[in-house]
Order: sequence, then C-alpha cells, then structure tokens
Amino acid sequence: MSYPSCAIFIVHGAYFQPPAWSSFITRLEESSFTVKCPALSSCGTNPAHHPTGTLENDIHAVRTAAQKLIDAGHKIIVLAHSYGGIVASEVITPDLYGTSNPTGTGVTSLILLSAFLIHPENSWPGLFEKYGFQCEADLGHHEDGTVCVKNAVESLYNDIDTGRAKQLAAQNVRHNIAAAAGNITSAPWKDLATVYVHLSHDLAIKLPLQKSMVDDAVSAGGRVRTERLDAGHCAFLSCPDELVGIVLRVTGCC
Repeated sequence: MSYPSCAIFIVHGAYFQPPAWSSFITRLEESSFTVKCPALSSCGTNPAHHPTGTLENDIHAVRTAAQKLIDAGHKIIVLAHSYGGIVASEVITPDLYGTSNPTGTGVTSLILLSAFLIHPENSWPGLFEKYGFQCEADLGHHEDGTVCVKNAVESLYNDIDTGRAKQLAAQNVRHNIAAAAGNITSAPWKDLATVYVHLSHDLAIKLPLQKSMVDDAVSAGGRVRTERLDAGHCAFLSCPDELVGIVLRVTGCC
C-alpha cells in the first residue's frame, strides 16, 4: 500500500512574487518536500506593473495549483504569509481537506506566518477598524487602485542588513488593494490543525494585532496553536532555517 507524501504549498503575500521565496523553497526541497508557490495575479509581475487581479482570480490560481497536488497524491501543508492568509482561507474549503478523501490526500494542516486571520463575514478593513491600523508600512496609493510599500526597507526588512534590504525592496511589486477588501466566507482554521507563527519584530502586521487575531480565532473555536520567531515580516528571508524547523515539526504529524 502506498501512502501520500507531504507537499508544502506556499501562498505568498501582497507586494511579493514567488521568486522572493526561492531560497526558502530550495531549503524545503533539500528536505525532500515537493513545494509549490503559485503567483497571485493581484500582485504585479514587476515593480512597475499595475496588477488588476481580484481575490477571485487569486483563489482560482491557488485552488487550481492545490488540486494538482492532490491529484498527484499529496498531503498538503499550506503555508500562508500576510495577505496570503486571506486567500488561503477562501481556497481551503472542506472538499480539499485530507479528511474528505479516502486516500488521505488533501490539505491536512495550515501554517499562518504573520498572516491575516479573519472571521467569516468580516474583512481586512473591518479588522483595522476594530484594532486600529497596527502597521508601519507607508503605503503609496496609485490612481489605478494599486498600492506599494514606500518604506519597505524599514517596515518589511527591518531585521535584514540595509544593503540586502534595499535590493529586496527594489523587487517588491504593487498590489491591487481591492483584492483584500471583501468579506471572508470560510474558516479552515476551525477544522484543520493550524499553527500561527508570531513574528515579534514585524512592523507590517504588528505583534499585538497578530495576537488579537489568534485570540479571536481561539475564542471562536479555532484549532490554533502558536509559535514565535524573533523576526520581522519576512522571516522566510531573515531566519529561513528557524522557519523550516517549524515546518518540519508540523509535517512530523503529516
């Protein structure tokens, strides 16, 4: 009898593209994981591109890629970062759960890396209305509805040396902010084992907001436990080995 193998499925955040994750993906592949990180069309393909992709477009891209892994016989650990938490919540519906498939293939666990954890019938704007704008990212708003982070060096890469941070910031892309604005409809974190990774030095989604989102989820019956890294918003770049360690602990139950 053959058993499903574990795959790590990354849902990246706004202002990024999959290449930003390439070094982290390599580390996971060196640990013998299959890794996928589909591009989100709400995020530009280069710093000057004006993305028009909606949340629905992002959901379609991620769901299609996840289904291919399931069809290939994988159990899936979803690792969602920042805005990727919104996308992951909408993608991971019960029909994709490993428990829904007699062979055990499908999504079995969720890792939220300083990601938005929002309840059904609530939204990203509503979250900030409730808890305040706990974010030091200086967002530049463009006439086409896209936004960029003007102080990425300070707010996204504050735990990375300045020279490298400037190089990384130059690769950040615009995001169609409307993609994050709608109400959430799904809550896979209520059904699936979920690890929320707090990033204690994150200035884009600050630690008190991270904790408030987790507290709300647990109060609502979420199956959420926490880990903590002393890192800024992009821990997959600043402390990749520690993050791989968390992934390995989660997949130990895969």
